[in-house]
Amino acid sequence: MTAGRIAVAASTGLLFVVLLLSAAAAAVVESLAAPWDSLDLFSTSGGERQLPDADGEIPLRIYGLYHEAAASCPGLPWTVLAGFGKVASDHGRNVTDRGFMGIPRYQFDRYAVPVPVGGAVPASPRDPVDAAFATGRAICGSSPAHDPKSAVDRTMTDPTAAVRIVELADLYAHAPPVGSFLAAAARSAPSPAARLAVEYAGAQLGLPYIWGGDGPDRSDSSGFDCSGLTQSAFQAAGITIPRTATDQFHTGRAVDESDLRAGDLVFYGDPHGFLHHVAIYLGDGTIIDAPHPGVAVRLDPVAAADYAGARRES
Repeated sequence: MTAGRIAVAASTGLLFVVLLLSAAAAAVVESLAAPWDSLDLFSTSGGERQLPDADGEIPLRIYGLYHEAAASCPGLPWTVLAGFGKVASDHGRNVTDRGFMGIPRYQFDRYAVPVPVGGAVPASPRDPVDAAFATGRAICGSSPAHDPKSAVDRTMTDPTAAVRIVELADLYAHAPPVGSFLAAAARSAPSPAARLAVEYAGAQLGLPYIWGGDGPDRSDSSGFDCSGLTQSAFQAAGITIPRTATDQFHTGRAVDESDLRAGDLVFYGDPHGFLHHVAIYLGDGTIIDAPHPGVAVRLDPVAAADYAGARRES
């Protein structure tokens, strides 16, 4: 081969390598520029992206934003802001005139300035950065941040929304560890609402059984009875169901025992009369429930002689 041909071949090979490197670099840049909102903490594409202290439904970018905004208010847990974001806009998936975080407009206008780095100019309640930081500032300005329940009550004018925000903050603060049975159960739920119900109930493990108890998020009670736990779990998921087991049995749709999925309500007693117990199915023949006085919220087998049926709420 002549020197000229060698030089041409070498030049062609070098050009091919440069083109390959350029294509690879372009792919990297494209991946970095892709919206963070499209990545889910429980995504399995390209390997799992999971964080130990966040519910899997929060987009990574928004998860980081909640942490940054909470850090601007000493003592404020990021989970409280996550509760606001979930209730108002489903973490940005459905932003309405209420804005990204749902705080009253007069509070947003008062606390949106100075506009945080990355926020919209002029400030907008629809912008996640503006809204998250304004909400954190509003909470700091209303009451001590170390008392989230009081802070949320003072910040929100809608008492029902305020209760759900506190419930969701509890859920996010106690999200099950990656790889745990509860995490697997939540991920197997047939709907986002069922998943949240499972996760909320899981966050209550170990709380005492208290007759008539609605739990610390909704009342002054430190624990739950069986239907108080199930009602609270579905309220956290955005679904309103009645208070008693018997009334809950007549909501949703009937599910055969062979078709049980995580988040289904399972009942015990007389299906044509009084139901004395209700629990939430998790999978693998297991339920989570508040069984009876003297026993804490725990996991139990679903099988029982007086099993009466199941309902799916979502």
